[in-house]
Amino acid sequence: MAKNKFDITAEELAKGLGISLVRLYEVVDFFDADSKDEWELKEGEHFVWLIKNAKTRTFSEFGAFAIAKYLEDTQPQNIWDRFKEFLFQYKAKLRRAFIRKQVLNNCSSLTIHNGRIYLSKSDSVSILMTSHARINKAFEALLISDPSLEKGLDFNDFEDKRFYSLRGFETICHLLSKELTLKDRREWCKEVTIAGPEVMQKLMDAEMAFESKVEAAKKAVRKKDGDRCQATGQKDSPAQRMTVNVHHIFCRQHYPDIAASQDNLVTLNKVVHDNFHSWNGKVPCTADRLIEFLAIHHPEAETLTLRLHYTNKVYQHIKTKSLVAAK
Repeated sequence: MAKNKFDITAEELAKGLGISLVRLYEVVDFFDADSKDEWELKEGEHFVWLIKNAKTRTFSEFGAFAIAKYLEDTQPQNIWDRFKEFLFQYKAKLRRAFIRKQVLNNCSSLTIHNGRIYLSKSDSVSILMTSHARINKAFEALLISDPSLEKGLDFNDFEDKRFYSLRGFETICHLLSKELTLKDRREWCKEVTIAGPEVMQKLMDAEMAFESKVEAAKKAVRKKDGDRCQATGQKDSPAQRMTVNVHHIFCRQHYPDIAASQDNLVTLNKVVHDNFHSWNGKVPCTADRLIEFLAIHHPEAETLTLRLHYTNKVYQHIKTKSLVAAK
């Protein structure tokens, strides 16, 4: 039984045991009443205080077990089966939470291709806590046993790296949940089969919703700027063809919380945009960097420079945060 994990609330425990919260605290008070009897709850082992003055606590599995055992031994009602069911559900909740964390920490490769979500083999290995060799073996077996698996539907290769669609990933998980030698590894893969694709789908749904907001903001800024380069004043015309890009003043990679803000966007001629990024190199884009670039290459862009100074003012908290992080 896991120790020192105090995440069972009194409300959860009372509900799991089928007793009222008042009754639970009556039992806890009994445990506290006589330190010489065989029933004892120890702080740091069975519980920790949530708010000591209010006498509210959270319990470990060990503490929950002690309370359930006391009730089983001292009351005629059969509470043990109820407790075992509660403990089973509680452990399942912990496993699902850990799996979600494992997925969230190992899904940077998630990508969408032809409307399908794909995850790299490398991230799949990390989520399943297995090896590349074992994943390869499972996938080779699947290709033989299931001829319906096909490239572009269940798996694909991007930049010479193998990726699995959510359906392909789920199929691999399902196979490993049956064939792995150790039971705990089989159970882990079984849980991942359920929780993994669900978490990844929700992540990509959120990302696509955010991407829609970014695109809507870009469209609004293009309209506000009249589809005109704010550095040169140029606009696409039959006589002078050009492409306008919408530039993130503070780059979205380092400042994602303002990526969909119109104040953080400006339209630039593609040539100017490309030249800035080439000049800026790998340094994060900021208003100050663009101001410096304009002073060197487009000193006539006074209106845009003033606009960038205003952007700096709007996002002063962003600049301060970045300076603190750099230290």
